[in-house]
Amino acid sequence: MSAKTPARWHPLRRVLQVLCGLLLVALPLTNGLRLDVRQGVFYFAWHKMAAHDLMLLFWVAMLGVWALVAVSFLYGRVWCGWVCPQTLASDFADSLKARLDKALRARRGRAQFVLARGVWSLALLAMAWGTGLVVASYWLAPRTVGRAALHPLADIPAALVVYGLAGLVAADMLWVRRKFCANACPYGAMLGLLADTNTLAVRYLDERADDCIRCGRCETVCPMGIDIKQGAGQMECIGCGECADACDDVLGKRGVAGLIEFRYGVQPERMPPALTRAQKWGLWDRKRGAVALGLLFFAAMVAWQMFGRVPLTASVLASGAISRDARAVRNGYSLSAVNGTPQAQTDVISVDGLPPGAVVAPSVLRLAPRAALTIPIMVSVPAGAVPAQTRVRMRLRVRSPQGQVLIPTFFYAPAR
Repeated sequence: MSAKTPARWHPLRRVLQVLCGLLLVALPLTNGLRLDVRQGVFYFAWHKMAAHDLMLLFWVAMLGVWALVAVSFLYGRVWCGWVCPQTLASDFADSLKARLDKALRARRGRAQFVLARGVWSLALLAMAWGTGLVVASYWLAPRTVGRAALHPLADIPAALVVYGLAGLVAADMLWVRRKFCANACPYGAMLGLLADTNTLAVRYLDERADDCIRCGRCETVCPMGIDIKQGAGQMECIGCGECADACDDVLGKRGVAGLIEFRYGVQPERMPPALTRAQKWGLWDRKRGAVALGLLFFAAMVAWQMFGRVPLTASVLASGAISRDARAVRNGYSLSAVNGTPQAQTDVISVDGLPPGAVVAPSVLRLAPRAALTIPIMVSVPAGAVPAQTRVRMRLRVRSPQGQVLIPTFFYAPAR
């Protein structure tokens, strides 16, 4: 017999799960992704935005939804088995239980079994508490979350969020886990609508069924408890590839290739070496090309919303409010300004082209981050400085820390 066949998919899946877990923890703590509902601030890709910037939020949401659709359409259950936090938590809970049972030689009816389950439950409760802190940090400042966790009475609303989330996670890890994936996850229903004959799936190679020795190993290692031999695309399958590794190991010792593979569709001729580069990436037809282009489009729109905006734009419109008295001539305008930066701005308003003594009121404009504002302004000129019934060209200057905008317009002097 041959030596043990190295697992192909399990090590890769574990590495990816650990990296995704670390990323999920790091994102809110480093302001990589966080919507602070109290401070009204949105952090995305380590850039600070305004929470009321609806266009940016819209494009980020569209990118997230479309990315999930694209992954589902092209690669099937890869999200479920390789990236999903629910699977990560379930794998951790099941792996910890198995390791404790082995280390303590736990068997039902023995004291070691009670000890193993007690340690397991305490470990899951601690993990649930930490997960509640992390999830709450996506919506509240991490310092606020930490203070609420340690001193609940100091910030009762935040403490309710933290411990409520921790309770949900604890209930999920102790009693639900895989049952949610099999019976309640909406992603499975969505995948049923999106997947077709060209979607990646874990498949039992029926054309080589005579090589199967009926050992049942593929069913034993399956975290969802299904029989992959019953066909590809089963609703409960999460595409983890554990059955493929088990089959490789069993048949590899006999010098036979495994019978379970990741394949696009069920056609026997779709062997990986025979695929083009585009097909290996799942781009089998125009529909998939359109989905990939859509993903690039949404990513480009998010990038434009973040980096393509002008720091300050402004426009002015004469309101028609014109008056004259013995002291001054006054013209009213409507000034609209947009702050394209994620920081608050204090802009100074002034005029060029008018006689000395011209005054703008108000002369200061304060803009919230990524906000637009329209205000009425009044430009006044000493009465003797502008002849009656004349029109003077002027420029309204709006100056911000990042630059300035000059807006040409006219100043009207009515008859005396």
